[in-house]
This record gives sequence, structure tokens and C-alpha cells, in this order.
Amino acid sequence: MTFQHPARAAVGLTAAGAALVLAGCGGTPKSADVTVTVTPTVTATGAPGQAPAPSATSDVKGRAFDYGTVRKVSTIAGTTVIVLDRWTWKGLDDAKLAQQGVPTGPFTGPVPYENQNDKLVYSIPVVAGARILVHHCVAKDQPLQTKSADAAALAALPDRENTVLVKLDDQGRMVAADNIPGCPG
Repeated sequence: MTFQHPARAAVGLTAAGAALVLAGCGGTPKSADVTVTVTPTVTATGAPGQAPAPSATSDVKGRAFDYGTVRKVSTIAGTTVIVLDRWTWKGLDDAKLAQQGVPTGPFTGPVPYENQNDKLVYSIPVVAGARILVHHCVAKDQPLQTKSADAAALAALPDRENTVLVKLDDQGRMVAADNIPGCPG
């Protein structure tokens, strides 16, 4: 069995089709010259069988702030990415939270936040050099203990200290983060 190049096969079929059309108009063409122009269209990119390279994209573009717990930290295409489980600050509309954030000081007593949906999570790339501060409250009458940390530390915070306010740039990337510590009562 022989195979013919697809472009040559198309030229042959087009020429044959033109001959049939002309034949339907009163006979067979006598040595009519037929010119067929074929313009190839390339629709594939990359090498055959090669998947496109992954990239770190944000699920929260358009927000200035986000708030919740960091479920996971990973690296995609050389960029650190946090996976945020978004939480609700009681009495604060999400649109306002997205614009202005939440209070970053420590709290005492009952938690001022709740997790209304633990099934949805959001990927947020972290810019190089992002300011990440982890706060710990020993007692409400003591100053906070604060230290710089990396994104992985946000995923390892204990209960009552594990919610994080994330500041975002216009591309939805984390430029800063602070956890919201709860002081022992």
C-alpha cells in the first residue's frame, strides 16, 4: 500500500472535483488548466506528544486580599504556590474582605472566623521575596512573638493561629502574609 502526502492528495481531489464540475456544464474539459492553491494551517505547537509546560496561575486574580488556612505549599514551574482554603470573617462581607482584608491583631475569646466551605480551595502563586510573618500569642497581656518565615510555615501553623491574611498584587500573587493569632484566654 502506498501513502500519498495529504497536501498532494488534496490537490488531486480538488483538480478531480473541478473536472467533474466542468463536465456537468456541458462536457468534458479539453486540456483546461486548473490552478489549485493550498495554504497549510498549523494548529499544533511543540513537539508531537509533548504536553505544555505547567505554569503557576492564580485562582484569586482581582482581589487585593484573601483569608483562610493554607492547606498545602508546592512548587510549580519554579514558583512557590500556596493552596488556600478560604474562610469567612464573621460579620464582614467577602467583597469588603477582598478589598480591605481583616484585622491582623491577635484575638481573645471565641474565634472571629468560620469555615463555611472546606471543599473549595484556591491556588495562589507566591512572589519571590514575599513578606511572610508568623505571629504567636503567649498571653493576652504579653507582646506578640513575631518571626519571618517561608510559605511552608503557613501550612504548619497550629489551631487558633492557622488562619492567614494574604495580601495580593494585581495578578493575584501573594506579596505578603500574616497569620491571625488567638491568645489563650
